[in-house]
Amino acid sequence: MARDVFAYIGEPDQLMSVREARLLGGRQDGVRMIQLDNGGALECTILPGRAMDLYQVRYKGANLNYIAPCGIVAPAYYDARGTEWLRSFYVGFLTTCGLQHIGSPAEIAGEVRGLHGREANCPAEDVRVTRDRAGDSMELTVEGTMREARIFGENLRLHRTYTFSYGEDAFTLTDTVTNHGFGARPFLLSYHINFGYPLLCEDTEILLDSLGVEPRDAHAAQEISRWREIEPPTYPYQECCYFHELAEDAQGRSGYTIYNPHRHIGVRVSWKHADLPCFCQWKMLGKGEYVLGMEPLNAPLDGKKIGEEGCTAPVLQPGESKTYTLYFTFIEEL
Repeated sequence: MARDVFAYIGEPDQLMSVREARLLGGRQDGVRMIQLDNGGALECTILPGRAMDLYQVRYKGANLNYIAPCGIVAPAYYDARGTEWLRSFYVGFLTTCGLQHIGSPAEIAGEVRGLHGREANCPAEDVRVTRDRAGDSMELTVEGTMREARIFGENLRLHRTYTFSYGEDAFTLTDTVTNHGFGARPFLLSYHINFGYPLLCEDTEILLDSLGVEPRDAHAAQEISRWREIEPPTYPYQECCYFHELAEDAQGRSGYTIYNPHRHIGVRVSWKHADLPCFCQWKMLGKGEYVLGMEPLNAPLDGKKIGEEGCTAPVLQPGESKTYTLYFTFIEEL
């Protein structure tokens, strides 16, 4: 930056604005929300009341993600039975799945586990927003901690930090999962990143360096040749899920780009491949349910679950932590 911008301002809101609120009315009542503007073309809505997940991201004023008909739902309404999780799944830009279960509902050793686990319905504590001078510019961080814990079971904490720099249409998400228990504890983690209209439409391109793709079921197998295609909304539409083996770049990262050349908006997402070696593509292009999920995971979505023989989930020893970092960059041109 050519000049000392701090000589021109009296308050940080002139560069990067932050607003905190609690929502009122209906099933969203009481959910804590943080809205921020990076001073460039990026606006984000973070929900500390829902696992520090991203409800909405806008770039150049355009919405980038899908929002489900249920809207924001307070964690008090969470129902762990079967697929009842869907009644509070607003989808958003990011929904975190885990930490003790991902994927379809299951019953393991007499314990019933609902769709995609509990993490997305864990409200954050120790939430903090910080704007600090970074050289001649400014950096903004939003952080908070979720606990997934119970007597006779897991005692895990997930600490999440978002980092933004003034005017840079990008952010970094850093998660640290820590085992506060006294025994070894496996954990599962899926980043359910979801794209919607107007970023997602028939013009949208999926740039993904896939070394191999496997369908999740027979229907997806019939449509596998079209996994890159984004069709117009239809009704009814049967969802398709594909599991990809992703390539790594010279820095050991994997990632993808979702780009709309007609609107000149797009998103690049990357992460360390060794940390999140599995990947699921969720293609759901129905009328009113028009969404593309692109999801890095730390273990296979349909693999053996925690408590089952052959589970490949990472294991944390007592007091041990594991950190994951995802990089999001928002673009006008490829």
